[in-house]
Amino acid sequence: MKLSKRLLIPLVVGLILSSLRTPISVQADEKPKVLTTFYPVYYLTKRIAGEAAEVDMLLSGNQDAHDYEGSAQDIKKVQEADLMVYQDDEMEYFMEDLMKAIDDDGKFIKSTKGIELLAGHDHHHDEEDHDHGHEAHAHDHGHSHDIDPHTWLDPEVYAQQGENVMKALVEADPANKKIYQENYDQLAKELAELDREYADQFKDLEDRLLVVEHEAFGYLAHAYDLQQEGIIGLSSTREPSATTIAQMQKFVKDHDVKTIFVDPQSNTAIAQTVADANGSEVKTLHTLEVVDGKTLEDSQGYFKLMRENLKAIASE
Repeated sequence: MKLSKRLLIPLVVGLILSSLRTPISVQADEKPKVLTTFYPVYYLTKRIAGEAAEVDMLLSGNQDAHDYEGSAQDIKKVQEADLMVYQDDEMEYFMEDLMKAIDDDGKFIKSTKGIELLAGHDHHHDEEDHDHGHEAHAHDHGHSHDIDPHTWLDPEVYAQQGENVMKALVEADPANKKIYQENYDQLAKELAELDREYADQFKDLEDRLLVVEHEAFGYLAHAYDLQQEGIIGLSSTREPSATTIAQMQKFVKDHDVKTIFVDPQSNTAIAQTVADANGSEVKTLHTLEVVDGKTLEDSQGYFKLMRENLKAIASE
């Protein structure tokens, strides 16, 4: 049985405080247990930790962070972990309650700490959207995007997050410093190569307009001088008003937009409604917020999806 977020938070806090009465001990010969929130942070941590630590993910691969509803089993995972790596307070709004309940600042690692983040915005939403947004955000425990949390779609920024994770692992488990450093160095090398591929492919791109359903590609657009226009803004669970859909239909006609991109794990109905106004195509572009089981288990999963994105945009 699932509980509403409003009822769930006090229950979760109570469960955590109760569990704190019995401290979790970690034996010296055990691998550190590292819990992550969702795929982008999981992939980063797993690649850097390698076999030196046990890395798990709080959310299932097909679960959106905006829709997360905790359970007693999830709370136990958090309590038993030596470290918990997350994106930031904007992406995982639920982390605020977890950190308040568990008085252990050293457990929680914010992977974007110290990184300059892009401001959040909903530049074409009208008054009707703002009212709808307040309702949606209330459902998401009062959460709103003051900054854009989708840093992992810029390989250079993602590498900066990786350095933060590597340093946290070294501090928690200095005996395996060499492993963490070498794994990070290899990952950073691969990310630098991916960045070069994007820069090379996009340097002579004529059409730099990127129309998407979910505005998750701000960092990618910023890094490679693209113009992102989205239908539903920064939150993947927010539904646009009829007015916003009409505005976007006019936009795609005025700019003769050929393609609207949608994450393959999302419902395409809204994007298709907008696309039909101009006979545009709806094609796949991965946000990487939600992935399938095959990608989750693939050591090159992030890079495969990012290169699929590169091919999709460059071919337009």
